Amino acid sequence: MKNVGLIFLFSMGLLATGKAQITITDAVFPEAGDTLFFAMDTQPGQVVMTAPGGGQQWDLSGLQPSFTFEQVYQDAQSGPDYGSFPSATLYYQTGNGNVNTYLNVNGQQVAALGFSGPDQSVLGLDLVARYAPPLVQSRAPVQFFDIKQASTGLLLPFDASMLPGVGQLPIAPPDSMRLRIAINRLDAVDAWGALSIPGGTYDVLREKRTEFRETRLDAKIPVLGWLDITDVALQYLSLNALGVDTAITYYFLNDQSKEPIAICTTDNGGLQVVSVQYKNAAMVTAVKKAVQPAAVLAVFPNPAEDVLHIRASGLAGEHCTVRAFSILGQEVYRKACTGTSSGKLEEELDIAGLEKGVYVCKLTNDREEMAQALFVKR
Repeated sequence: MKNVGLIFLFSMGLLATGKAQITITDAVFPEAGDTLFFAMDTQPGQVVMTAPGGGQQWDLSGLQPSFTFEQVYQDAQSGPDYGSFPSATLYYQTGNGNVNTYLNVNGQQVAALGFSGPDQSVLGLDLVARYAPPLVQSRAPVQFFDIKQASTGLLLPFDASMLPGVGQLPIAPPDSMRLRIAINRLDAVDAWGALSIPGGTYDVLREKRTEFRETRLDAKIPVLGWLDITDVALQYLSLNALGVDTAITYYFLNDQSKEPIAICTTDNGGLQVVSVQYKNAAMVTAVKKAVQPAAVLAVFPNPAEDVLHIRASGLAGEHCTVRAFSILGQEVYRKACTGTSSGKLEEELDIAGLEKGVYVCKLTNDREEMAQALFVKR
């Protein structure tokens, strides 16, 4: 590991400077009762990540929040699925309140044990999923030049009838199916300096996270057992979430803030920033905070290409309208739908005509907005 670190240093061509860098400790780890405040800019403009190095200045003070949200940490024992994660110490909900993530926090790391609720990435399955092994979210201490690796996997079984278009597959009707997801991530603290966002300037370390995610689909065929049918599913179904995907994000960490000061998600090239989640240092009154609806809406696959599947539950009434909005608030899609008497809905949306970008999908009736979810068209 020492040799790998030396190669990394020389490849960056860095020279040490006299200015001290910060060290991130476990003082910024979440605790029960913490509420973290974030804003998201889904159109950050021409933000490009700089080369590795020290003493840098990053100016993101011009970010404009597309929406804001809070992340509330609670004692894990109060979570609805704590029995599935008995070693968890905390849990938190996603911004729209329908996915619970369970954590184990100690003095060295914050690790995600798994989650419960609809999976947003592939099929929108309502499930309890466990990372094997737990997936590290944060570490301590964190210093300049640190290089760490994290690997985990998910095995998600589901009934074959829940796969849209399963009857189109040229295979014998399967007894059941499962998703196999392998995640490998390299975390490299490659820069330090000062970062400006709306509301303040912070001393930060920049951690580049490169994640390689492979998603495979298995079917349990009578007599034959479990078979990998990923290639067949890609050919016959609109499941672009299958296969291998690489994501590069940059975390800007401060030694006093429990929130990352900014998380920059890049395009496939790894330099051009396409969205920024950042610390909401001041309450932004110009932006409406996301509503916590009673209904649950899952959109998948996400990102999507030509077809977007939606699955909803807890709807008020059978009749509703599916609407999609650009991040500028312009309605770009509308479809009238009819759900079941129990408040459930499943639909396929033809989004081939939408331009690439981030959209908000909303379910409404004559009286109110019932649920919403973000999706990416690519």
